[in-house]
Amino acid sequence: MKAVIFDMDGVIVDTNPHHRTAWREYYQRNGKLLSDDDFVQYVSGKHNNDIVAHLFAGQTLETSEVLRLAREKEALFRELYRPVITPVAGLVEFLKALKEAGILTAVATSAPVENLDFVVDALNIRPYFDALLNESMVNHPKPDPEIYQKAMAILGVEPAESVIFEDSMTGIQAAKASGASVVGMATTQSPDELRPFVDDVATDFTELTLDRLQRLIKVF
Repeated sequence: MKAVIFDMDGVIVDTNPHHRTAWREYYQRNGKLLSDDDFVQYVSGKHNNDIVAHLFAGQTLETSEVLRLAREKEALFRELYRPVITPVAGLVEFLKALKEAGILTAVATSAPVENLDFVVDALNIRPYFDALLNESMVNHPKPDPEIYQKAMAILGVEPAESVIFEDSMTGIQAAKASGASVVGMATTQSPDELRPFVDDVATDFTELTLDRLQRLIKVF
């Protein structure tokens, strides 16, 4: 194993309850309700452009308007999450272990750069990563594997040398399509729901060791 790549929402931070709250409030402001089932189907792991398209289904929106609406919602999310932001249990210790072992690390998120900067700086974990990728750095959002392929290219590693952490089915599809081994983080969905689609499952980083990850690698 030469590299570990992390999704952000639902992996580094368990933001989904807070994104759900922010999206629910944003939907209500626009005269719609967002159920938990709808959140999983239409929001979790999806690109903001697709979520906004669902929210305003049947309306024709200019690209600039879609971007404005998405930025508006993300600003609401950061406002709500800032007072309570915390890493998924064991994250910092796990990142330290990876660095001490000389393993390269990256974040590859579909979130905007403002959210990525907000999270890594609020948690003071920027120094632990060799690369940080956000939505603006790819042309094709998840479930396309482009962001993970780009992360591996930046790190200079092959898929067979890499492990990716994901939580949503959209992200897992992207991670698997990249050719890397995939660990499902059971924050958004249960371990039983994730297990058929990933190589391993964890509820947080306290369960993980480097030896456990190394056993996932297809080619040494």
